[in-house]
Amino acid sequence: MVPKILITLTLTVLLAAQVRAQSFASSLLLEGVGGVGDLAAEDFDGDGDVDIMLASWSPGEVSYYDRVDADSLRGYLLYVSGGAGRQITAGDFDGDGDLDAAFALWTEERYVILRNTSSPQPQNRFAYELFMEDAGGPFAVFAADVTGDGATDLITSELRSSTNQVRVFEQLNGELADIWLNSLPYDPLGLDVADIDGDGAPEILIAAGGEGGFYVMRRTQSGGFALNQAVPDYYLTAVRAADLDADGNMDVVACDFGADRIRRFEYDGSAWTSTLLPTGISNPRDIVIADFDSDDLLDIAATSQGVPNGDGGVFWWRQTTNGAFVSQQLTDAPDYYGLSAVDYDRDGDVDLLACNLADEEVVFFRNLMGSPTRIVGTVTSARTGEPLSNVRVVVQETGSYALTTAAGHYELGSVAGTFTLEFQHPCWISAVVENVTTETDDTTYVDLALTRPVMELPVTSLNIFLQNEVATDYSYDIHNSGDGVLHVVPVVEGLAPGTAWLSITPAVLDIAPGTTDHLTITFSPDTSNDAAYDYLGELFLTSNSCPDTAVRIAVVAIVLDAPETGDVLPRSTALLPAYPNPFNAQVTLPVSVTSREDFSLAIFDILGRRVAGLHRGSLEPGYFAFQWRADNAASGRYLAVLESASGRWEWPLTLIK
Repeated sequence: MVPKILITLTLTVLLAAQVRAQSFASSLLLEGVGGVGDLAAEDFDGDGDVDIMLASWSPGEVSYYDRVDADSLRGYLLYVSGGAGRQITAGDFDGDGDLDAAFALWTEERYVILRNTSSPQPQNRFAYELFMEDAGGPFAVFAADVTGDGATDLITSELRSSTNQVRVFEQLNGELADIWLNSLPYDPLGLDVADIDGDGAPEILIAAGGEGGFYVMRRTQSGGFALNQAVPDYYLTAVRAADLDADGNMDVVACDFGADRIRRFEYDGSAWTSTLLPTGISNPRDIVIADFDSDDLLDIAATSQGVPNGDGGVFWWRQTTNGAFVSQQLTDAPDYYGLSAVDYDRDGDVDLLACNLADEEVVFFRNLMGSPTRIVGTVTSARTGEPLSNVRVVVQETGSYALTTAAGHYELGSVAGTFTLEFQHPCWISAVVENVTTETDDTTYVDLALTRPVMELPVTSLNIFLQNEVATDYSYDIHNSGDGVLHVVPVVEGLAPGTAWLSITPAVLDIAPGTTDHLTITFSPDTSNDAAYDYLGELFLTSNSCPDTAVRIAVVAIVLDAPETGDVLPRSTALLPAYPNPFNAQVTLPVSVTSREDFSLAIFDILGRRVAGLHRGSLEPGYFAFQWRADNAASGRYLAVLESASGRWEWPLTLIK
């Protein structure tokens, strides 16, 4: 059964006095997670938040906790074994761009690969695959590119009663292949990957129990890995490498289980020297390196198993400007094992997540030591919850702004104060958030869901028969299928003849989400002065519906009892509105000509290719109508083009089949 969530975190503004204290504040993140020994804290679903994958040691289970929002997690049980489990790691093991996980099954003697399916439903996001049967006491797992091809490989360790082993699985064509195996006389308890000798190629570091110290596995020219005991005579349970003193040489820090200390090893290019960090730590289990206090110096944190009913806990060592380390114990509770350093609360500094095996808990140690004063957040769709990119987030008081990323995130540098944020996007309704308060050296969160209208039109051309000298009203319905208010402004354009025979009301139409409203189009033909019976025009609708912010609707009106036109000639040469448009199979293209000329009328697709010719030759003054039958054309957008020596006229067409 997946354990319940007791408490996650509360994102509140921290006081400056707390920031100066250089410490962490602990809160219970998860409880009831039986035998939790290790975790992988990563953004598994790609939404910008940190999710959690938990590995339970007894029973051997894997659970996935999806970050629902800033304050809550939702858990899903992914795998239950018949025995004990050990470490877990995250990496893109199949090369598809998302993070998978690998879990060591101690008593079942095999590994489990949890493949990320990228399903939008978190309960279906991972599919497990049993991997490497008869592995023999799998213990540590570590994801890294150790073959130099840019793909994530998997390094594992196995604790056997006779022979201990370290394996390398290389990712080849999206699958993990067992390519190398080294044996060693001591238990390989911890793994890391780093370029120890500075030659540009990564080495594998192995923390060994007993008196094994740590080993280094280097890639050989033949493609294998040579094993070398770099430092003997220490009982090490975990190892991490980084250039702590910024001297260009990689340092190694390790949990010295035998000495109850954290031990630092420095490499001068030929030999290793060992020093102890201050303060004892009883039975250390896991270790991380990060710049916790944002001073550009690397610090260290570690977990302690402690002794039965005795001291243990979580410690961190702050590196000072002179290279010394100052320790602080964050909790003295025993039985802490797995540790992760990650910006869990998205405030710009590095926090700690620690597993307590006996208490069946995951504890969140929030970093109180400060981050840049800033405003961060995520912008999503109110209807679907999907992240919105390229939303412009503006601080009205300062004019500073940021654009949201593909994951919907933004970050704004700020100073302490109270501000107003405006969220702008051409396809979404702008929103304003007032009274956004920021504090020095802390992060203020402003997440927002935007709405958008979606305009749906019944037709995009009107063909109507009218009675002469009789006003006729036509109701043109517009539906808003979005979740924001639709704002429509109609305008009448291009009337021929030029009298005011067409009008529209209202001047502005606002349509609530999910409803339909209408425009009233009034036709008032009067042929007594112009003797014309073909009335042509256009309705131009502008709206906040995206991407169709501007839509043109062709209007063709035939006056039924108009007088004979006689020899009345057009006032201008033009390609008049096509009808019907959109069309199916056939469209009519009216043309008016004022003087005798040679004309060509042709149809082009959106790539500029000529798909049909309707006329080439001389036309006398007057009105003409040409038809294009598009039986062999594909659905899509086209362009009708009329050309002569005196000009070029175009009309867009939409074919729907």
